[in-house]
Amino acid sequence: MKTFLYLCAGVAVVLAASWTYQVNYLVQEAENRVAHLTRSIDKEREAIAVLNAEWAYLNRPERLRALAETYYAELRLMPINADHFGTVGQVSFRPENDEIGSAVRQIVARGE
Repeated sequence: MKTFLYLCAGVAVVLAASWTYQVNYLVQEAENRVAHLTRSIDKEREAIAVLNAEWAYLNRPERLRALAETYYAELRLMPINADHFGTVGQVSFRPENDEIGSAVRQIVARGE
């Protein structure tokens, strides 16, 4: 009877060891995937930061003003000033029975 129990215990130990071995390698594989994804995310964030910096550099007002002046003949771009903007009163709103449109009209009429 002792040999049967020893045999069962030995089989249980071998099964537990093989299960632990498999789980260990699955966890290592998952950790490697996480590390790879983390590196990919970091690279993408860095690329986004570079693109944002380039966008900010290319959209500097003095640069755009110089480009507008350089290509005025082809594009007919003009500098923007306060005279180019309208007032709220010049905007056409929805019909009178619309709640939002009537609320905006009341605010405009009061001069707020």
